Amino acid sequence: MKTAGMTKRLHSPSFRQSLSRNPDGCRSGTKYVTIITKRSTKKHVFCILNPASILIRRERNMTTFTLDRFGGNETVRRQISRGRGQKEPYDHPSFEKANTISLDVTYMFDGPEPTSLNRKDLEAIIPRALEANAMLERGEGDIHDKEIPMTGWMDLPEEITGGHLKKITDVTRELSGEIDAFVSLGIGGSYLGIEATFRALTHSFFNQLSRERRGGAPEIYFLGQNMDPDFYRDTFDMLEGKRVAINVISKSGTTTETAIAFRILQQALESHWGDQARRFILVTTDKEKGALKKVAKEKGYRTFVVPENVGGRFSVLTDVGLVGLAMANIDLGEFTAGFRRMRRLTRENDFWKNPSLVHAALRYAAWLKGKKIEVVATNATSLYPVARWMEQLFPESEGHMGQGLWVSPSLYSEKLHANGQMVQQGERNIIETFLLLGEHDNRLTIPRQEEDLDGLNFLPDSGMAMNDINRKVVEGPAYAHYQGGVPNMSFEIPRRNAYNLGQFYYLMERSVAISGFLLGHNPFIQPGVESYKTAMFALVGKPGFEEKAKKMKERLQKMERTVIHG
Repeated sequence: MKTAGMTKRLHSPSFRQSLSRNPDGCRSGTKYVTIITKRSTKKHVFCILNPASILIRRERNMTTFTLDRFGGNETVRRQISRGRGQKEPYDHPSFEKANTISLDVTYMFDGPEPTSLNRKDLEAIIPRALEANAMLERGEGDIHDKEIPMTGWMDLPEEITGGHLKKITDVTRELSGEIDAFVSLGIGGSYLGIEATFRALTHSFFNQLSRERRGGAPEIYFLGQNMDPDFYRDTFDMLEGKRVAINVISKSGTTTETAIAFRILQQALESHWGDQARRFILVTTDKEKGALKKVAKEKGYRTFVVPENVGGRFSVLTDVGLVGLAMANIDLGEFTAGFRRMRRLTRENDFWKNPSLVHAALRYAAWLKGKKIEVVATNATSLYPVARWMEQLFPESEGHMGQGLWVSPSLYSEKLHANGQMVQQGERNIIETFLLLGEHDNRLTIPRQEEDLDGLNFLPDSGMAMNDINRKVVEGPAYAHYQGGVPNMSFEIPRRNAYNLGQFYYLMERSVAISGFLLGHNPFIQPGVESYKTAMFALVGKPGFEEKAKKMKERLQKMERTVIHG
């Protein structure tokens, strides 16, 4: 098959990196695309090495883009036509329709418990929620951290330029060709968003795949998110003998966990490469000040920016998240487009057309009714890290003055065999939010057995695959928990792609900002986090914390020590 002419017309580097020409056909089980150009009816087949990043691309000469599964029953997943002068694919009505996130709130109302919500509870909150959303849009209210308004994330989707994304991808593409592994160093907002996006959009065993099946990307690792020496040792074992690059992420450069990880890896790289180590060290920090900025300037490290008006938990669309995601070949343009669409939807003050408003108001109404815990449950392992991202976003934003809901991520059906009893019959202080995936990347059938000793032949006989059962794994508990007094709502994300994840992130960021306003405090600061840091610094003997260490020692000496030895 001649594909030279076709290759010349595939201008997008990210598109080319995700495809591999294979004249003999694709590996069994591998997705492929069939492309028909305007001037020819000839089909060109490309194997997809990175399925999560492929749906459609901005190719002028491409009128039809079809995503097939090689050897499968579902031959056509998506088909979008586009000629010259048409809208960009991500803004195309058919694309938006196929990638619309839904929110089902049926089970939030009129449950059997006295603490259940009714629609009147919500109606009483709607005017305040609308005003909170309008205040956000106007840049009003308690939004500052040390005189800086921390709402830079709101307009970021519309402010990011293609040139900026290209700068990031140019650096990561160049570096990717020189390394075997990439380590992202960060904690909290400098870690959770990147890790969640990476896990959600790539293979479950990404680092175990061949480089070709990773789409040419290096292995991806994360450090700096804890202080466990055994975890560090195990990670270093994985990096042994490999060419490694790092990206250290810290606005101040003095975050203890990240700074220690950076010291260790910086020394290792400099010992191996000498002055050339600067090529393998990226720094994402404050634009002008801070310890890390100073080090980067002295050493000549390439730098990226943590915006001063965007807090860590809202920063996945800044360089904080984009650099690492680009290294994993995740499409930054598609990711940004998802944020941009949800930005457009949630700026509107029409309550029932704004999912962020509905979500925030329902959570606040539940809190007023005495609910304390929000179980964020998913039946997709790819979305479980997204639930963990929410575990920071909401408690760190809402946890002021004895307020807010504790977020507990759960993977169903695994956790149904662990905490399902508590959810069903424990204290009625719980609500549940489900994150559902509308369409998985594959359909796994269940074999029929002649003896049917386990009594499961009825499943294949009725045409049910594992996908169908996995759906019932949440639909069944959602109904049972509702009947047991646990109000719940369900988000459905149509399919795994960067666009939908971008939409969901912005929806949640907007929701938690509205929630903070409803609770009556600033959702963009986290003064309580400083308490643990102060105590830790005192215990490790950090200069400047001597008085705190003295007081802690005196207090501990007065306490009656109670330790049980088994």
